[in-house]
Amino acid sequence: MNKQIKPLPILQGKTAFAINLISQVSVIVAQMVISLFLTPIVLDKMGAEAYGFVGLVNNFVSYVAVITTALNSLAGRYITIAHHSGDQESAESYYSSVFFANCVMAVAVLAGSVLLAANIESVVSVSPGLVEDLQLMILLAFFNCALSLVVVVFGIAAFIKNQLYLNSIAQLVSSVIRAMLLCILFLTVAPHMWYYSAAAVVASVAFLALQIWTTRRIAPEYRVKATCFSIQRVLEILKSGLWVSIESINKLLLTGLDLWISNLFVGAYQMGILSVAKTIPNALLSVSNSLSSLFYPKCAELYAKKKTDELVKQFGFAMRFTAAVMIVPLAGFVAYGLHFYELWLPGRDVSELLLIQRLSVLTVVSLLASALVEPLYYANTLTNKIKGSVLITLGFSLLVFAIELSLLLFTELEGLFVIASVSSVVMTFRHCFVQPVYAAHVLGLRGSSFYKPLGKEAVGLFVVLATFAILSKALPFSSWACFLISCLISAAIGYTELSLLLLDREERRKAFGMLLVRRR
Repeated sequence: MNKQIKPLPILQGKTAFAINLISQVSVIVAQMVISLFLTPIVLDKMGAEAYGFVGLVNNFVSYVAVITTALNSLAGRYITIAHHSGDQESAESYYSSVFFANCVMAVAVLAGSVLLAANIESVVSVSPGLVEDLQLMILLAFFNCALSLVVVVFGIAAFIKNQLYLNSIAQLVSSVIRAMLLCILFLTVAPHMWYYSAAAVVASVAFLALQIWTTRRIAPEYRVKATCFSIQRVLEILKSGLWVSIESINKLLLTGLDLWISNLFVGAYQMGILSVAKTIPNALLSVSNSLSSLFYPKCAELYAKKKTDELVKQFGFAMRFTAAVMIVPLAGFVAYGLHFYELWLPGRDVSELLLIQRLSVLTVVSLLASALVEPLYYANTLTNKIKGSVLITLGFSLLVFAIELSLLLFTELEGLFVIASVSSVVMTFRHCFVQPVYAAHVLGLRGSSFYKPLGKEAVGLFVVLATFAILSKALPFSSWACFLISCLISAAIGYTELSLLLLDREERRKAFGMLLVRRR
């Protein structure tokens, strides 16, 4: 006799959003702690080259996403819209079809990893002593990628029910497991690069178990069934997702190839320096993406129910909210980054720290522009009208690639600054001048609809930057305690400025209300 599964309570409204936000932030904080604690250890024990390969292998895995994203980027959209439209049969068919298609891709990923590991010396410049370590890291990293493909559909249940905090809790548990394993390995035994991938595999197994457990309790109607598999469903998603894959190629050309290009054109050590410089900006990028994603389930629901006016308001508020939260940490990193690196990487040469800070600022510039418009990118996926956006961005991507190669091959400009700056400039233009117009277009609005809030956000950004520039001269940063206190003071001032500049009284009330967890 089967034991009855006790369902989890379904949270709604402001309570759901607040818990989603707290859970997402907890995951990000856990991941940042891993980077903050382990990066100096790895640099000291293994050197910049080895640390650079950790980031490079992660980039190799992201190249695989160019293929897999065609299916998985839109899987949640198709399942969610079918679910909220009352077409449960189609929703379950999409669910099972995506799972089995991902299993096939997982096998292909594993086969490809073996070929890459066997021929890695012809792909990158690597010191002989690191070859075997790098090969093992590649095999484990791609095994983790294959495992992640299997997990995808089990995370969709929380999206459908707008209970993203359950996914975040699972991510938090897996992040803690990964952090514990990495700390134990690096602090107790001889250091190796493959520890990163091995710990990720163990964490992914835990994440998979928690995702399955969650799905069975909040959406028991969704089960993987071979009888529900439909190749037509897979092809339907792939047809729409083809453009998302091309968009992934755009991202590779803009930023995803930077470590590989650095390795080939500048050197393995310089690649490691660039990898260090991108560590914190990449973590901040995940914050922006996570904040924006909290609004997507509601946007998908409103779109499925054809509530256009409410959908437009939801996008507008998501844009304001994300910018209000993200401007402070990004601007703070620009203003206080050098102080942070002096504390985080003690003993490093001053010139090296200045180089890392300058590269970081170049990376953060495009993230600042992205933070102002990040929610608008979901309009492309939601309306399934991404072709024009992808083609425009592809043009920019090819331009960036051509400019970078030309400058690296035919000029004497510093290679690292070429790699970091060219893509940053182009991406900033993409965020500020292309996406607002295209998002308005696909939503059926005037092309200038989003420029008024974008202008207010830009004013808020410059005010906060100016404030932090003044505070950087007045506040103490000589120790971690002083640094943290100074950051808290700056954050309080910055968020006060942004709440007054970006949000009206009603929006401030709404924003604060969403951040509060209330008992029902």
